[in-house]
Parts: sequence; structure tokens; C-alpha cells
Amino acid sequence: MDPSLLALALLAAILLRAAFVAARRVRRDRERLDAEGLLAEGEVLEVWQDGPAFRVRYRYLPAGAAEPVLRNEMASCLRVLVPEVGQKVRVRYDPRDPRRSRIVGEGE
Repeated sequence: MDPSLLALALLAAILLRAAFVAARRVRRDRERLDAEGLLAEGEVLEVWQDGPAFRVRYRYLPAGAAEPVLRNEMASCLRVLVPEVGQKVRVRYDPRDPRRSRIVGEGE
């Protein structure tokens, strides 16, 4: 086998493994946030399109905090599922690190 093809195949395998490890870490972090996180009311401040997806800037006040937390998050690529500016949203956050948060849907 050509050494350059072998190197390319090895690089592809390494990148694929790294992608799977990152996806597993994201899923594990979300599961922990869902199990241990607290709920707060937030407000959508800004929504903008970023390629095929949308980004949402929101703020919320964690329990016992003096200052609100400002966060950005990727939203659905379907415009109908993206919250509107000024809309109140439910936020689940990590009480040990309130910067770790996400907007949750009605059924969550």
C-alpha cells in the first residue's frame, strides 16, 4: 500500500475516533445536566442564523445568584422550533457551574 494512502487512512481513523469520543462526552454531559440540573426561567435576547443552524443568546438568574448568566446556544435548524426574541424559556443549569446550561422544551 502506498505510504501516503496509509497515512491518510490512519488520519481518517484517528479523526473518526475523536468525533465519537466527543459525541459520547456531549451526551454524557447532557445526561448529567438533565439528572442533576436545576430549572430557572430565562429570556431570549437575540436569535441569529449561523449557516444552516440558529444561535440563541439568552440570560437567566440561577438560584441565589446576584447577577444573571448570559449564554449562547445552538438551536434547531428548523426555524419553527427556534424561540423568539423576548420569549420566556425554561433553562436547566448546573448549580456547581451555572455557565453549563441549556434551554429545555416544554416536555422536559
